[in-house]
Amino acid sequence: MSQKIQRLLFLSAGMSTLVFVYEPEIPLIQPALAATDRDIVAVGQNNSHEKSQGSTQLDRKAILRRSELTRTSTPHRLLGRNASPQTPVEMNNNVPLQPLSSTSQVPLSGSGDSQSRGMSSQFSNTNTLVPSTQLLETMRPGLGAAPVTRDTSTLLGSTSPTSKAVAAPMASPMQTRTSTGPMRRLMSEMPELKQLAAPPNSNPASPLPKPAIGVSSSRLSFSAQQGDGRPATQTLTVTNVGGGTLNWNAAVTAAWLTLSPASGKDTGTIAVTITAGSLAIGTYNTAIIVNAPGATAVTIPVNLTVEAASVPPVIRTSPTSLSFTAVQGDSNPSTQTVSISNSGGGILTWSASENVSWLGISPASGTGNGSIAATAVPGSLVPGTYNSTITISATNAASVSIPITLTVTAPSTTVTLNPSSLTFSGIQGGANPASQTVTVNSNGNWTASSSAAWLTLNPSSGNGNGSIAANVALSSAAVGSNNATITVTSGGVSRTISVTLTVSAASLTASPTSLTYTATQGAANPSPQTITISSNGTWSASDGASWLSLSPASGSNNGTITASVNTATATLGNNSTTITVTSGGITRTVNVTLTLNAPSSSSVTLTWNPNTESDLAGYKVYRATSSGTYGAPIATVQGNTTSYIATGLQFGTTYFFVVTAYDIAGNESAYSNEVSKSIF
Repeated sequence: MSQKIQRLLFLSAGMSTLVFVYEPEIPLIQPALAATDRDIVAVGQNNSHEKSQGSTQLDRKAILRRSELTRTSTPHRLLGRNASPQTPVEMNNNVPLQPLSSTSQVPLSGSGDSQSRGMSSQFSNTNTLVPSTQLLETMRPGLGAAPVTRDTSTLLGSTSPTSKAVAAPMASPMQTRTSTGPMRRLMSEMPELKQLAAPPNSNPASPLPKPAIGVSSSRLSFSAQQGDGRPATQTLTVTNVGGGTLNWNAAVTAAWLTLSPASGKDTGTIAVTITAGSLAIGTYNTAIIVNAPGATAVTIPVNLTVEAASVPPVIRTSPTSLSFTAVQGDSNPSTQTVSISNSGGGILTWSASENVSWLGISPASGTGNGSIAATAVPGSLVPGTYNSTITISATNAASVSIPITLTVTAPSTTVTLNPSSLTFSGIQGGANPASQTVTVNSNGNWTASSSAAWLTLNPSSGNGNGSIAANVALSSAAVGSNNATITVTSGGVSRTISVTLTVSAASLTASPTSLTYTATQGAANPSPQTITISSNGTWSASDGASWLSLSPASGSNNGTITASVNTATATLGNNSTTITVTSGGITRTVNVTLTLNAPSSSSVTLTWNPNTESDLAGYKVYRATSSGTYGAPIATVQGNTTSYIATGLQFGTTYFFVVTAYDIAGNESAYSNEVSKSIF
């Protein structure tokens, strides 16, 4: 066709013909007018300047080849129905279209097709053009799934009720190609053409078919003998017997059943494996459940029968004996392992035991193959060889005994003593010197001994590190130097240290060697006197008279003894006794004489109120022949005695008296009130 009418889409009332100007490079309008692969469309006009001579002879200028009209095998068709066929005519694009007064038709016939498949119209009006929007509205329903019939009087502006256009859709979908530039310009100028080329889909897509699970077996069964391990693996094939994609997974709850793989896509094979392990004799049931999204789950029952073994279990151990070696007092030897296995049939349920305290085993029982850890603990075992047995027992199987040997060897002995010597000194007859300590470092058991009677050890034995107390008895040693040895022995190794004791002769002196006292009966006690002791040891002092007291009665080395007289317990006249001082077998004596005179004058009794202080030691009595002139006390009253008898008072004399109190520290109070007494 000429370029002049390439972009025209219209209907002419004067042509009684549907005119469609086709551009070969714009295939998207095919759904409206394309013919089948055997159709040829002829466009006719009654007043064309060239007219065909027969209904079957079409000028090729008026024929749009099917290769230019369609790219699909099942396009939509526009069907015209008319009882009398008309002669196709050529439409020259240089001749203006004129309205026709006669009836004409557009036959559409395929090669070899005797039945007319065209669209015919009879028009009564002239000069009528159909808008493209009305044409599109008429043709769009024809693109759906059901054929649509529309009165051509509306389509072509004719009032004739006999003219109709029928759009019959084919079953197959159309195929399109990408439009070119001219088509895009045409569609931009005529929006309805775009909807005609790509009409909306009035029918929603059918739902996708769902997957369905298919399995190769509806049930699986296994059998095994007890203790025989695994029966042969079986397979289960999963397939998709529905549509879409089957993403499946398989699961099982029994511990004795495993699946590999447990998931897959569409078709897959699962290896089903049984591990009978230590299952008891009996029947076990479970199920494999296969699931997939969008599909109904499938359950495959699984049955396992465990039968009694035809061959009983047999215990086999490796190694068949164990030997341990340890050093006395050292760490435990390394743990050793005994492997246990079943060389027979069935299930081997075993237990292990030992018969000595120095051997430990763990674990003490098990099922099937296993191992035992054996540990030797020599502890305090002395060097030597020790034997034991580990016994493995099992039901329906003969017990197996594993001999165990432990050899304990003596350690390489080490003994050290500190210090290397001891020195003691003492006074004959004096106190024993203080104990001294010997430190022992040893890696084994040891014993200690002394070579002298005056030296004793405590303790005399031990294990490992320790200490020894060395004690000296002076009474068993001689004056001068005494020597001894301490010997410590461990594992055949001995160590010694030397001990020296020096005993000095005792020395003791007491001065003066005698004491003399004079007193009047009933008068104050005479003043105390002292004895000086010189000694190189301890000493003790004693006397045999009740009227004489010593303080202190014992001491060490140099010291002083105070001797006091109490005339109240003495007799009138001469009283004598001896003070004995002893140190280190040496004795020294001091003679004591007391002359107690009878009273030759008057006497007076003094009394006073007691002192209430807790540290009171006694009272002192003062006497004078004139008021307030007191010298030394005439008497000392010890304790809380509150009276005193003053004797020897001369007739014709007035005496004045006061009393003071003193405490144990020697502090003395002020004078009491003064009293006087005249003797006539």
